[in-house]
Amino acid sequence: MRAFAVASQHRDGRIMAHVQRLFGLRPLYGSTSHGGLSVLRGGLRVLMDGRYSMCISPDGPGGPSLRVQDGALYFSKMTGAPIIPVCFSSSRAKFINRWDRYLITKPFSRVNCIVGKPIFVPRRATDAEFESVRAELEDYMVHTVHTMDSVFGHKMVEQDLTASEFKRKLREERAAKKLEK
Repeated sequence: MRAFAVASQHRDGRIMAHVQRLFGLRPLYGSTSHGGLSVLRGGLRVLMDGRYSMCISPDGPGGPSLRVQDGALYFSKMTGAPIIPVCFSSSRAKFINRWDRYLITKPFSRVNCIVGKPIFVPRRATDAEFESVRAELEDYMVHTVHTMDSVFGHKMVEQDLTASEFKRKLREERAAKKLEK
């Protein structure tokens, strides 16, 4: 695949970028919270050139979970490139104990992948039209992921959970367990 993938500048993002390289993806480092401007510049160059695609995780580095952030939509609006939603789940998966329940597919799993219809953001989209496209994309992806995970019997990812809220809940649960002892 001739594409760049947006990856976090942190350790976990660099590990993921290394794995993505095995599939031919090139890293573009940054996120909505760190290096966003460099990702915007680099991503626009990539898309305007026309030889490469871009892969973007829609919910950002700190959440909230299952909420599509504006990044991919800005790229589409500014370049005319379509957004192609891709969702997957697997029969045998390990979920990392994080706010987004990051899924790692285990070997010999059956993997289901659904590629949605292209979505375009008009260059002159008003704020209301932009939000409408964002909400439509989000609804499609949340419904698709929940449906796919339920096929394999996986617990659904909680929507609107942020990394900080998840960490706070973990601390509270650990404190409660210590009090029980």
